[in-house]
Amino acid sequence: MDLILELAMAGMLECSLVNQKFKREDLYCFYQCIDSTREFASTLKNYQCPKTLYADRAALLFKDRDFKANKWTEEDIQQYLKD
Repeated sequence: MDLILELAMAGMLECSLVNQKFKREDLYCFYQCIDSTREFASTLKNYQCPKTLYADRAALLFKDRDFKANKWTEEDIQQYLKD
């Protein structure tokens, strides 16, 4: 069983939780992926953001990665929290 789960996740892009914020009844989760891209997810505030999110997409090519310019900033996060 564990081997099947590991094989299924092997093709997924791994993203780590960098911030979480509440907005009314929702919890917003902000992730940084290993290929320098960002991901966003939300859930009800009764739940938690997983520490690791697996995105079902291919990673950026190495030459296209930009770790400095593609980080979550407070301004980016505030854009998601606006009404």
